[in-house]
Amino acid sequence: SSQQILTDSQTLNVSDTWSASGVSIKIPSNYWLIRDTFNALTLGFNYNKTFSRNPTILATRAWVWNANASYGINFSPDDYISPAKIPFIGTIFSFLKDYRNLKIYYAPQNFAVNLAVKRNRNTTTNRQLNNTPSQTIFSHDFSTTRNMNFLWKFTDGGLLNLSANYTMSVNSSLAYLETDATNNLRPENQVWKEIFSGAFFGKAYQYQQTVDFRSTPILPSLWDIDKYFQITAGYSASYQWNNNFSQQEAGRSAGFANHASVGLRLSLKSLMQPLFEEKQANNQQENQQPGFERSRGREFGGEKTQSPNSSLAVKDTSLAKDSLLAKEIIKKSPIDNAIYYLKSFARIVLFDYDAISVNLSSDNSASKGSLLSGGTGFSNFWGLTFHEAYGPSRLFMLGLNSDVGLRTPGMQSITDVYSQKNNLDFSTSKPLWEGAKIDLNWKVGWTVNKSTSYKSDANGFITPQFSNATGSISRSFLSIPPIFFLSFLNSGIKRVHELYNSNSANSSENLSTAFVQGFETLPWLSNVSFLKDFMNYIPRPNWSITWDGLEKYSIFKSFAQSVSLNHAYTSTYTEGWLIDPSGTRVVQTQRIEYGFSPLIGINITFTKLWDGNLTGNIKYSTRSSYDLGISTQQITETFSKDIGVTASYAKSGFEFPFFGLSLKNDIEFSFSYTNSQNSTVNYNMQQYVDGGIPQDGVNRVTIEPRVKYTVSSKVTLSIFYQRSTTQPVGASRIPPTSSNTAGLDVHISIQ
Repeated sequence: SSQQILTDSQTLNVSDTWSASGVSIKIPSNYWLIRDTFNALTLGFNYNKTFSRNPTILATRAWVWNANASYGINFSPDDYISPAKIPFIGTIFSFLKDYRNLKIYYAPQNFAVNLAVKRNRNTTTNRQLNNTPSQTIFSHDFSTTRNMNFLWKFTDGGLLNLSANYTMSVNSSLAYLETDATNNLRPENQVWKEIFSGAFFGKAYQYQQTVDFRSTPILPSLWDIDKYFQITAGYSASYQWNNNFSQQEAGRSAGFANHASVGLRLSLKSLMQPLFEEKQANNQQENQQPGFERSRGREFGGEKTQSPNSSLAVKDTSLAKDSLLAKEIIKKSPIDNAIYYLKSFARIVLFDYDAISVNLSSDNSASKGSLLSGGTGFSNFWGLTFHEAYGPSRLFMLGLNSDVGLRTPGMQSITDVYSQKNNLDFSTSKPLWEGAKIDLNWKVGWTVNKSTSYKSDANGFITPQFSNATGSISRSFLSIPPIFFLSFLNSGIKRVHELYNSNSANSSENLSTAFVQGFETLPWLSNVSFLKDFMNYIPRPNWSITWDGLEKYSIFKSFAQSVSLNHAYTSTYTEGWLIDPSGTRVVQTQRIEYGFSPLIGINITFTKLWDGNLTGNIKYSTRSSYDLGISTQQITETFSKDIGVTASYAKSGFEFPFFGLSLKNDIEFSFSYTNSQNSTVNYNMQQYVDGGIPQDGVNRVTIEPRVKYTVSSKVTLSIFYQRSTTQPVGASRIPPTSSNTAGLDVHISIQ
């Protein structure tokens, strides 16, 4: 009928939602049993029911409900024991003045748990041509999530000052209780009967746990080492357990990821300063030694001076000057001068550093599959004894042991994955001259990735079959291009060609060695025999220099308020390797990059110009990278050069008549110029050509002036123009292009 056709063509959606979130019970009582139980609970519930139909679906019925309960408590900050107040023990702590205020907390600072339950069901029936219902598609889910976390600061005011943050999450499923063996729905009372009979949270399919330890040691004040040394340390471990219900034999897996870090900061300059201080008391004693006054009076300006010990008073400035000069008559012996200059040299070169920071970090991760045990490991972590059936051990969950336990018997292929990443950073800074400072840093990092295949016997013990390993090394490098007055350094692509011997027995290894040695500037460490095995792990220095206060010099003094100069150099050597089937370590990739960012940069703030502020910045930067293809015997150079100039002028608060009104106005002019050049060159080390073979390149120039005018903060007018040009460089096939963009932006604020 027409009514049926109209109904079938309709799209209908109906939804009902009931929600009660953040429900908490607050009993007006401060009694701890009430405050820390009922008053710390928060409940929530949400229910949603939907029905829909459309021309292709006869009916879709779905419902979902969520319920959650959370409990959180903050413990008193006074839950600690002070050993200094304990009889007899307190007497010992009275002598330890640095740790008299030690506090040992016997309870965590906060504790929280959360339980969330979610259940949903969905049925969909599609239409057929004769408007009869087709087979119903049915889906359902019933899951629970449990969370727990606490923060515990174990000690405060002591030597180590340990604290721990623990987080745990378990995801479980109750969906298997809703259907029988033939996938038909079971009666609701049977489902809830089994839930309250033991399967309260269901079967766990994912377990996650994180433990984070922190330590902020307080060093003893003995010899004032607490003033010069600061130490930080931390260790965190994340553990994950998974159970894939679709794989009964090999669905369980576990893994961990840990991070350990140690940091040391040494105030070297402050520590060594007393060794180089001149002792005024000793100087005064030297000035009072007998014989110091044996010098006779000398005439300056026609007047005779008296010795400093003379009873006659010095009545004019010439006598005062003479008395000062007399003190300088005593000269230090050559040995004393040599010692003085030696100490000064040692202080400047070795000890004149503001602070030295050393940071070491290590990251490890492991993933292991086909676990025999069905336990998540929670009971083993918190239990007093270890049981194989409860899952992995506590040490494995903390990332301190790689033994995960027995595996599923009879498995022919079990893959375990392990990775490690280490980083060591060393940085410091020192003054160069007035207003100038240099920051130095050294960095090295190395990684290892290993995959091992096993097979298990009838008892669950595993036997390795084969493995493969890869890794990388990255460290700060020193490679300065031999240009202009630096040509004596003799480093670069040409030096690599000179060192490379294509007729050697192993040309790939020879090119790999020549690549590093040829690009390295001042490779004096390579000549130290006992360091040859560690050369890849010894970083070279990188630096940045800042020089402030240049406005004091006559060249800038007449027109600048402040002038600063900066320069920075960074370089990195990266190497990737693998272990081949014969067990030999083979270098796969090598890369050297270095750059000056900037090579030179100048920042200037000019003196007031027409009662406005004028600033400018000029920066010139370069960067080069070289990639070695060991199999192709080729080196690819990528070079970039950037020149940037910016200037801005701003004036505010000047008056300008506008429609008979005199309003406060602001105006700002800005200009920027950027010239960026990129090029790629290929060097064939078998048929080397100076300058290489250009591959690609582009040169981009952008100019943008801009004016911004503000009328009494209500009306803002901005005008800009931008011109960009692109020109191909070398063998690049891109066509030259140019673009011009102009704009006007008006903003009016009406209140």
